[in-house]
Amino acid sequence: MQYWINHNGVQSGPVDLEGLKEMGLTSAAYVWHEGMPDWVKITQLPELQGLYEMLDEPAPGPQAVVTGTPIEEVQQGQAMQQPCDEMSLSDEPCPSTNLVWAIAATVLCCAPLGIAAIYQATRVTKCYRAGDLRGARDASEASQWWSISAIVLGVVWRPLILSLMCG
Repeated sequence: MQYWINHNGVQSGPVDLEGLKEMGLTSAAYVWHEGMPDWVKITQLPELQGLYEMLDEPAPGPQAVVTGTPIEEVQQGQAMQQPCDEMSLSDEPCPSTNLVWAIAATVLCCAPLGIAAIYQATRVTKCYRAGDLRGARDASEASQWWSISAIVLGVVWRPLILSLMCG
């Protein structure tokens, strides 16, 4: 069986059982394999007992939750859609998706650039859920720029096209 690991905010995989033994994992690691609906702590999989070092469990309180599927699955569009308002592996909030602006730019201004904005907007949540904070920030910024470009192009070209059609 192949496993994906998220340990100390670093995602890796696929890894087989032999590879897991060499990784020096702790009980704080999260694991996912094909057929599982979501990530779980390594301590929850009986077949992985003994492949990690136990840590003292932290006191109860707010904790980060790992959800989603591995980055490879997310990039292939097979990940479950989840809202961005839950915490990822860090305390950093999810960047803005700019989805409303992207949709408005697509409908009202310039469809090709707006579609690119929508694509980037959907990547924000996927990257964030996969623990890729840099990718989420980059997708948010790209979504914003594609939306702005679509709006500017629509504002500039629409009057020109209308004058050519009517004149």
